[in-house]
Parts: sequence; structure tokens; C-alpha cells
Amino acid sequence: MKNLKPRSKLWIEKDGQYAFGGGIAQVLRAIQETGSIKQAAARLNQSYRYMWGKVRETEKTLGIPLIRTTMGGQNKERAQLTEFAKGIVGPYLRMEITINKHLNNAFETIIKHINKKGATKHEK
Repeated sequence: MKNLKPRSKLWIEKDGQYAFGGGIAQVLRAIQETGSIKQAAARLNQSYRYMWGKVRETEKTLGIPLIRTTMGGQNKERAQLTEFAKGIVGPYLRMEITINKHLNNAFETIIKHINKKGATKHEK
């Protein structure tokens, strides 16, 4: 019983289709922090093409832009989150943290009950 851990995945659907989840939230956070899709991809050990594709796919599903890009120049921030993306990333990641905290607390209660009752010999 020592190695049991609860796991869950949280995502948002639109019309029954995956629209937003932890993966794209991490991608957007990395873009926000680096100001670059290329640097964000390197940080997350993903290819630029894969990351750009995930952003575009999510934008298409949601029907709203998530990043704005600029070409060339001296500006280090060539990719910036839209106001919508800025508004969803932080709250989504905090929601994941809150849900996982509650999940872990509920699981600890279950484990305490199991340990208190003890497993019978044929259940081991």
C-alpha cells in the first residue's frame, strides 16, 4: 500500500472536444516567460513545429487567438500572449493545483481507512 498515489487529468472541452488542458497551459506559460516560441520549445524539450501546432490547434478549437508574434527587430519578446491567454493560464494552473491538493487529501483519508482496517490475508 505504500506506493499508491492518486492521479487525475483535468481538461476543458468545447462542444465535447478537447479544448484546453495542462499541456497547452504549460506551453503558454513558457512562451509568456521566454517571449519566444523557439525558447519555450527548448525549455519544454519539444520541437518548435510541435509547439506551434499545439498553439494553432488550440486557437482553432477555442476560436480565439492565444499568441501574437512579431518578426525580426531588436525586441526579445517576439511572441506574446493575448489578453485571453494571459487570463486563462494562471487560473487554469491554479485550478490544477487546487484540485490535486484536494485529491491528495481525499486519498490520504482513504489510505488511513485502509491502514486502520488492515487488509485480510486473502486481499494481500
